[in-house]
Amino acid sequence: MKTRLPSAALALMLAGAGALHAQAPVPPPRASADAWTVPATPPPAPISREEHARRRAALLARVPDGVLVVLGADEPEADYMTFAQSSPFRYLTGVVEPGAALVVEKSGGRVRETLFVLPRNPAQEVWQGTRLGAERATALTGIPARTRDGMEAMLDSALARTPSLLLVSPLTGDGSATEWLRPDQELAAALAAKHAGVEPRWVDDELFAIRAVKSPAELALLRRAILITVLAQRAAMRAVEPGMNEFEVHALIEGTFRRNGAERPGFGSIVGSGPNSTTLHYRAADRFMEAGETLVMDVGASYRGYSADVTRTVPVGGRFTPEQRAVYEIVLAAQKAAEAEARPGATLGGISQTADRVIATGLARLGLIEAPDATFDLAGGGTSPQHRMFYMHGLGHGIGLDVHDPEPAYPAYGGRFVVGSAFTIEPGIYVRADALDHLADTPRNRAMIAKLRPVVQRYRNIGVRIEDDYFITEGGVERVSEGAPREIAEIEALMARPSEWNAERREGVVEWYRGTGPR
Repeated sequence: MKTRLPSAALALMLAGAGALHAQAPVPPPRASADAWTVPATPPPAPISREEHARRRAALLARVPDGVLVVLGADEPEADYMTFAQSSPFRYLTGVVEPGAALVVEKSGGRVRETLFVLPRNPAQEVWQGTRLGAERATALTGIPARTRDGMEAMLDSALARTPSLLLVSPLTGDGSATEWLRPDQELAAALAAKHAGVEPRWVDDELFAIRAVKSPAELALLRRAILITVLAQRAAMRAVEPGMNEFEVHALIEGTFRRNGAERPGFGSIVGSGPNSTTLHYRAADRFMEAGETLVMDVGASYRGYSADVTRTVPVGGRFTPEQRAVYEIVLAAQKAAEAEARPGATLGGISQTADRVIATGLARLGLIEAPDATFDLAGGGTSPQHRMFYMHGLGHGIGLDVHDPEPAYPAYGGRFVVGSAFTIEPGIYVRADALDHLADTPRNRAMIAKLRPVVQRYRNIGVRIEDDYFITEGGVERVSEGAPREIAEIEALMARPSEWNAERREGVVEWYRGTGPR
């Protein structure tokens, strides 16, 4: 059962346990900390087949005549493995079953679309679930559908009329190549070998430019994904206490996702405490947490394919230490400064520079760097800003069907926020215990290290990241994830509330794991 001791008793307990830092004075909880209620919004409607048709038309308007092929994801190698549809294919068709493909012939003003799906097979459906089949696929999407076994003959016929083969990779983000041969690459190679003169061309950039601006229907789905993620963050804050394992919080978060209608996590949940809070993409979630540590929870629910991404940092003991508070306040100030500049026409680079300045100034004030504009020597020559030793990632990214989705503020898609932008702002500071141990051995670096090492030791293993989800509107910017507390007083007040999750916790089972589990 989760209990909260009076301040004096808690301080004595932590001191006796060898806490890293003295506890900071705690201001009275704000009434608003517990006043948040779930917004009374109707469930968002699925993306309509008319919107999917508009998306396909918008893509075809950007590409030359030819034969466009968009492959969906294949069935996993084993039917007990998890299946997730390729986001480009889902964006264009709405079909979420495996083994599907879209072929579009564009010639002059004529467009012929064909959707290929796996044939009905009752023997397989017993194991893998009912398939759409061609008839139901047509009814669902409005695209004439055929079974997948007819796709090869159709491609042969179409490429006999034109050598232009257009493809969309099943990757996310910028569509960069991977180390293995993708199905679209295999198909392109086979068709090029079979048809003289065929030159495959990928049109990922054209599709990403369309995906960058979110429609009202997409924003509604994102809003629901964000709400579910906020509920999970709030549940986790109430449950966290010293002695728990990270996997308990991980399980609570992902269970809250599913309980509230999410399909799955939008990405691998990050739940890292103590030294793990300073690892940007920590995945293991397998460490016992102690008082005096920070816990970073970077998580996002996927609702009908659309993924949120919300990060909160909390004190494991329920109250921020002076050192944790000092770092947290810098990160929060950086986020708020960038947030204040986000509006239609603003650039991601511009708000990133604002956040950088706040973080650099704050780190210098703490003594973690020598000055806001100080640099250190790189091993290969040149220099880097000192604040990058503790803040080494970008300020944010687009969100949508992929957790790192195309965004109009990216230079490739216009470089500025527009109405319909959906994105994150996520500054952070990570004081790794070995932050100074792997720098280039130069006279200037040695002098800097000698000066900074005592301060790094004081703040070691404190990682803080604060990430919210935003929409650009006609009036400016909306912080959609505001239901997840980010003010220190609000976090501490929510953490002081009892948790139903903890009431059901089997402490003996978890303690048994302490002696047997990996570290």
